[in-house]
Parts: sequence; C-alpha cells; structure tokens
Amino acid sequence: MGTALAVLFHKVKLQSIGIFFAALLAVSCSGPTATKEADNKPATPVEPITGLTGLYRCFGPSRQWAQDIQVLRVQSLAIKSRQAPPGKAFAWQIAFVSPSKNRVKNCTYSVVKEDGLIEGIYNPNDEAYNGSSKLAQPFAIQAAKKDTDEIYRVALENSKDYASKNPNVPITMLLEFSERNPVAAWRVIWGTSVGSSAYSVFVDSTNGLFLKKAY
Repeated sequence: MGTALAVLFHKVKLQSIGIFFAALLAVSCSGPTATKEADNKPATPVEPITGLTGLYRCFGPSRQWAQDIQVLRVQSLAIKSRQAPPGKAFAWQIAFVSPSKNRVKNCTYSVVKEDGLIEGIYNPNDEAYNGSSKLAQPFAIQAAKKDTDEIYRVALENSKDYASKNPNVPITMLLEFSERNPVAAWRVIWGTSVGSSAYSVFVDSTNGLFLKKAY
C-alpha cells in the first residue's frame, strides 16, 4: 500500500513539473512576439488643430502670469514638412497683454516638434508692451467665439473666384482687433503673411459674419 502511494505521488509530482515548464515555455515564446507586434504598430498620425484650441491651450498657463490678460493676436504657424487643411494648423502663436503689468507674453502651442518648435506649450518670459495702436489693440477672449474652420468656410464662400484661380496658395489665419474693423476679426490670408499676400478677407470672430475684403 505504501509503495503504491509513493508511486502515485511521484507521478503527480512529475506532471506538476511538466505543467510548470510548459507554462514557462509558453510565456517565453509569446513575450517577444507581443513586444514585436507592439513595436510594429503604426504611430497615430498627428492631427492639426483649430485656432480656438491653440488659444485656450495657451490661455490657462498665461493667466497664471496675470489674471487680467487680454488677447492681442492669434496666428497660425506654417510647418515646412506638413500641410494642414485651411482653417487648421499644427502650431499657433498667441500674444497676450496684461494691462496692469503693461507687458506682453507670447505663447506657442504646437502638436509637433519641428521647425524649432517645442511640442506642447511654450510660454517664454514676458516683454515690454508699448501700448495699443491702430493696427492692434487687446480684447477680451470672449470675443473669439467662432472657430477657424468655420471662419475659413465663410471666407471661402465669399472668395470663390479668387480661390478657384489660386487653388494651391497656403492659408494663414490671423485674429486681431484693429482700426480696420469695429470688432475683433479673423483675417483669412491667401498666402504666408499679410505683406506677401495679394488677397485676404475679414470675418467677425464673435458671430462668424463676413465683414469685407482687404485691399
């Protein structure tokens, strides 16, 4: 009886050892495969963002610098190796003004690390502010209600002739409050800057209504 029990115990012990090594072998074989599959998984493509996304990403950190900040300028930035659809960009630069400090702070929000840009928020030191001018004066962030993809559609609707004749011209978006309009307005620019552009239009940033063409 004792001998039979010993033999049975020996068989159970061998089976347990066999199961343990089989499990160990399965783990060792599947580990590298899983890692390799993860390594080969394609990266999620970076998507461009709208102007209000860039504005509000910079607003929070900049408001820690001064509670009374106002918007002076919002502008899309071009990335050499990437092309964003009109009304969006991979990076936006925003200038805020603090009336109490009489200082200006430039903030950049980028979704890529290219062309000297830092991915995420870049909020450097503030600079001296010379005061509002006819070309640009600060305004409350609440005036920027309509987003840039919608703003571009309004601009395009009122620029069909020019857009059809210049289909490959890059679009630059610029938000300012100047003497040219009674309200803060997006300037939709066919070109990389105001100076180099032959055509641009103004659209109200609060209600999205077309204002006028810029000459």
